[in-house]
Amino acid sequence: METKDINQLQDENKKLKKEYGKLLEELQRLRKFEKETKLPSSEYMKRLQETDLKKKVFEGTNFTIFKGVAESDSRQFMLYNIEKIIGERPKGLAAKEYVSQIYGSNFLVFVDESFPFVPMEDVDLWLLDMVRLMGFLMGMDAFGKCFSLRWLSARFDAGIVGLRQYSPNNEELMHWLKVTEYRRIAALMAKKMEKMATIEYERISTAIYDYIWEKLHDNNPDYANVDDCNSYISNLLDIINNVNAHIKEGEEFGLCVEEIGLIDSLWGDINHHYHKCYLAATKEIWEKIKTVRDNFADGRKGDDCQLFVNDMLKVALPIAEKHNLDLELDDEHSLPLSYLKYWLESIYYYDDYRLE
Repeated sequence: METKDINQLQDENKKLKKEYGKLLEELQRLRKFEKETKLPSSEYMKRLQETDLKKKVFEGTNFTIFKGVAESDSRQFMLYNIEKIIGERPKGLAAKEYVSQIYGSNFLVFVDESFPFVPMEDVDLWLLDMVRLMGFLMGMDAFGKCFSLRWLSARFDAGIVGLRQYSPNNEELMHWLKVTEYRRIAALMAKKMEKMATIEYERISTAIYDYIWEKLHDNNPDYANVDDCNSYISNLLDIINNVNAHIKEGEEFGLCVEEIGLIDSLWGDINHHYHKCYLAATKEIWEKIKTVRDNFADGRKGDDCQLFVNDMLKVALPIAEKHNLDLELDDEHSLPLSYLKYWLESIYYYDDYRLE
């Protein structure tokens, strides 16, 4: 049997390591290439070729002149064409159809990175990026995990991701909704902010949630109609500003966010001006409930929430009565009592009233 000396074994080991290194480098190169180019499946490319998108929207466009164009210019050209496509048919139907034709009606295109864009000289890949962005904007995947506001403008903080992007406390987005030239796209983003506002404000009080819902629940603009879009955006921003002014007024009276939610609940509406008796009752109720909440241990269980609500009602209702608050307890459908129960549930489940 042939035997190998130590030198032969070392040489072979070096060769194997070198070959392994080459394979590893190639694998890393392929992974990097796939990530940088965001290569779609051949099926998406095939579907793109079967649409009339190029012919109808970009007929006569010489994409070769865009070679090496700055990312900001590429973004603007993409937004300009999305805005145009949304305006082609009522309710943005043309945009929805392109998305459905290429990505399917469910539009569940999950990738890890959505930014930066494919360079414009890669025309078909760039068009797929554009259609994917239309899908996010049209709400076909309303809070897609890879969507970033930097698809819309470099002014947005790259570090803000996920649901926080759409918060009514995102002042940069509020400003962008006012000033951007892309009014149809702005209305679509405003609709996402509306959804996020109801989620965030409901944590403070159901009274605020109801205020927003009553103002906006049937306000679904025709995204093809710029006047409709502008009216909706203006209405939403006014409502958010009203809510924030109401919260600020409460803070000027020395209330914390929990107390603002409580006083709204006791009043049964947010249209009040912090009457003295309600302020006194709110302070007294919260002082007692806060002590209980501060002693919560981690791992609160849903089964214990109703027990907490019932126990805290025994604390809150006598104090409200002592301060002569009218909680309409003789009405089996008492709105203040319902709001108070919802507020107590929020106190039980949440320590933070913003999605940060």
